[in-house]
Amino acid sequence: MQVALATIILLGAALFISIIYESRQDISDDSRFSKLLNTPIQVKSISTIRWNKNNIRFKQYTLNQNEDSNLDLEDVKSVKKYQIGDTIYFYAAKSYKSLHVGENFYLIGKDTLNNGEIIEFEYFTASDYSPEIWETEQEFLKRVAN
Repeated sequence: MQVALATIILLGAALFISIIYESRQDISDDSRFSKLLNTPIQVKSISTIRWNKNNIRFKQYTLNQNEDSNLDLEDVKSVKKYQIGDTIYFYAAKSYKSLHVGENFYLIGKDTLNNGEIIEFEYFTASDYSPEIWETEQEFLKRVAN
């Protein structure tokens, strides 16, 4: 009985650890992302950089595509907007892997706010599922059709 109980406890602990396991990795050399780094990227959808007090990935600032918000809450604030035609630069690519949510990919950029503060922000890239910030919906449909 004690052996069975100990086995159940160990299996439960292993399951719990596997659920909360996560890793962060630099993938800037990955060919899927390296061509996007350190080159000017023209924004093709209005987007907003948002500060989030509780961001758990890489940066407290996140670039949100198709968003034109003016949030000014205690934990979340809109700090900069990109209009269609604006240019942004990404300097790194990262992956966030968790057994709970799978593997996600982020591009890391840097920009200056109106108050002169230099910030770094993350942009979630899901290139297989939806248009990216640098492509129109028609360009996305053409890319995924190939």
